[in-house]
Amino acid sequence: MVTPAEYWIGEGVDYRGVWDAFLKGTSYIEKYNSMTVHLLRIEFNSVDERAPLFNHEAIYKTIKGYFHDLKLLTLPRREYERAGPLFLYSIERGSEIWNFLGELRQLITLGTTLADEKVIGQRLENVDKRLQILGKYFGNAVDPEAFRAFMRASTPEEIEFAMNHLIDQGLRRVQLSQEAFKGDIRNTEKSLVDLTKIVKKDGD
Repeated sequence: MVTPAEYWIGEGVDYRGVWDAFLKGTSYIEKYNSMTVHLLRIEFNSVDERAPLFNHEAIYKTIKGYFHDLKLLTLPRREYERAGPLFLYSIERGSEIWNFLGELRQLITLGTTLADEKVIGQRLENVDKRLQILGKYFGNAVDPEAFRAFMRASTPEEIEFAMNHLIDQGLRRVQLSQEAFKGDIRNTEKSLVDLTKIVKKDGD
């Protein structure tokens, strides 16, 4: 359990453990270099950019952890073992834009359910219509079984707790790029699709 002192003050940080993990993380970097990644952009309501980013650690760890748990609970074991992690690319202060990189197939499920403010185990409305619309933008990368597995999975209490708080931070918009990221975010963001609008259109 994280103590207030560890979170706010920095007391009790395992320096050696943190840096050993980083220095031994070559496989993590190699995994990224072997992947074709797309851009997932998550926007929150703006906060005072003159103040520290107090919720950074909570938001970052929740999104990273939820992405992992989503894969674990919705993918067949072999596909889960092959799937790559989620990489933080940047955070833009003043706009509260968080940019992540990951594999398209998993990002579609993550991004769409975040845009819909749904947690693992909750029913998604108009699934077939939603899949059809997503297919127009992302083709065969859309995984119908992942969405159905999302609804079948049981919701761990910790995940529901964390995701409800994440949404309460003012989750405003979720976008996903049609084009793969090749090092230039300005080019990639030209192909961003607003998943929040797709979810709303799906509900019409």
